[in-house]
Amino acid sequence: MTASSLYAACREKEVPTTLDDVAAASGVRRDDVARCYRLLVTELDMEIPVLHPSEYVARLASKANMDAWVQARALEILSKAEKREIAAGKDPIGLAASALYLAATLEGQSLSQRSAAEAAGVAEATVRNECKRLRTVLATS
Repeated sequence: MTASSLYAACREKEVPTTLDDVAAASGVRRDDVARCYRLLVTELDMEIPVLHPSEYVARLASKANMDAWVQARALEILSKAEKREIAAGKDPIGLAASALYLAATLEGQSLSQRSAAEAAGVAEATVRNECKRLRTVLATS
């Protein structure tokens, strides 16, 4: 319950933290943290803000050893995606990983889909699928 409370506080204050991060730091299984988090949100009728993908870009860029201009390009891609409303309802960390991968590709940097996915803790297929959506934004810009 303590780990779940910590995760809820991070979400409430819009600190970009994942369930996996909290579970790893606390030594509690991810499923247990998630279950207790849902219980807290339901029972306390909490209003949890949705995190934006751009809030994860810096952390992912650091994990993937990407340069600042790649990070800036990823933020630009995400900004365009938000304006076109294609980011709504999507996993923010998966979308951030996809934008980082796409930005690295456009900037001529070496970052594989697998590396982007591992940095974010998402499946490689998530990066691949979200890249297809993000490319539509770039094609029409």
